[in-house]
Order: sequence, then structure tokens, then C-alpha cells
Amino acid sequence: MRKPDADLLAFSILVLSCALVAWTGIAGPFFADSVWIGLEKWQTLLAALLALAAAYFAAAPVYRQLREQRRQSAAAAVTMITRSAETLEAERDRIRKAADDFYHFPGLLFDYDNRSWEDIYSSWPDAAFGQMEICDAALRDMQRYSNRHPEPSPTQQARLDAIATLQSVRSGLVDLVTIMRQSTSGLDYEEGDVDIPDDEHDQRRNLMDTSLEKWKAAAARLDHSLSGDITDVWRRIRQLERIAMGFTQ
Repeated sequence: MRKPDADLLAFSILVLSCALVAWTGIAGPFFADSVWIGLEKWQTLLAALLALAAAYFAAAPVYRQLREQRRQSAAAAVTMITRSAETLEAERDRIRKAADDFYHFPGLLFDYDNRSWEDIYSSWPDAAFGQMEICDAALRDMQRYSNRHPEPSPTQQARLDAIATLQSVRSGLVDLVTIMRQSTSGLDYEEGDVDIPDDEHDQRRNLMDTSLEKWKAAAARLDHSLSGDITDVWRRIRQLERIAMGFTQ
């Protein structure tokens, strides 16, 4: 059996409420006073209830349309936000790879501190340049991710901190290579001195360790922040999927 049209039903109820009000005014003389008094007391309430029912049936199609629009919007948003989650996951993987790629660093610094520079003056700079290339590749990727999210946020700040500390690591490597080459090539360092003063060398060498530790901490903070963002995004995706499937109103 075909359901009556909602607009027609609402119009019918409104007409009925108007008729009820009019009828109570006309029918008064034909009924007993008790009946008239009873109807007179309740006519306003009955008319209001009928008007509310009419408004409900009139608004129902609009609500259904809004729910359908919301469902369609949620379905479209799922695809877009899923890409955002995948981008964040790719960024987190890149940060983890950059951290893992520095596994040669401890051995590199051990050789710098403990082996004769005359024995490693040619091999050590090459190994350091290899680590610089890793830094450069990671910095390019990190800067690209940072440019995609210029708005202020805890994760963006973590990105900027990681970039700054990794740049310090690279600068420290360049400094150590320069010191080694100046000390082993016979070229003057400053004021005609061949070797860098011990106190200055120790300061720069310690700065390398400090920069490396800061980078590790910054990379861990960025990893943690990205993981939190990824969790939030996927939670939102699940909510949108439920809306798209009509499970929530």
C-alpha cells in the first residue's frame, strides 16, 4: 500500500486543526453547555498538538534529505582523509628510516676518536660524506613534509625541531672533516697554526655528540607526535565510515 505524501499529510493536519478551531466556535450553540465548556478548554491544546504534528510531517523529508547529504559528505570525506592518514604514515616511516640509517655513526665517531688520523685521513672523510648524503636526503623529505603543513601545530613544531637538529648534525660532520683535513694536510688552520687547539677541538667534538643526541630525541618526539595524529585520523575515518553506512544519525 502506498504511503501518503508527507507534504499532503502535513497540509491535511493543518486543515484539520483549522477546522477544529472553527468547529468549536460554530458547534457551541448545538451542544450542551458542559460539552461546549470542555471543548473550549481544550481547543487551544488540541490545535497546538495538531500543528506540531503537521510541522513534524512537513519537516521529516527535510531531515531525511539532510541525513542523506551528511551520509554522502561523510563517504566523500573518507577518501580524502584516508590519503591524509597514508601521508602521515609515510612521513613517520621516513623519519624512522632516517634514524635507522645513522647506524654507522657510532663506529664513525669511534674511529675519529681512537684511530690514528694519518691512517684514516682519506677513508674517514669519505665515510662522513656518506652520512652527510643521508642527512641531505632526510632533510629534503622532512622539509617537503613541513611545507605541506605550514599551519602551527605540535607536530609541525616537532618537524621544525627535527630539521634544525639534523642540520646541526650535518654541520658537525662538516666541521670534523674540515678539522681532520687541516690537521693531516699540513695546511694552516688559523694564525699559521697547523693543528686546531685542543680546547677548541674538544668543544667542537662535544658539540657533535650533543647535536646527535638532540637529533635522536627530536626524531623520537616527531615519531610520537605523528603516531598520535595517525591514530586520531583513523579514529575520525571510522566515525565517518559509520555515518556513511547510516549507522549513526
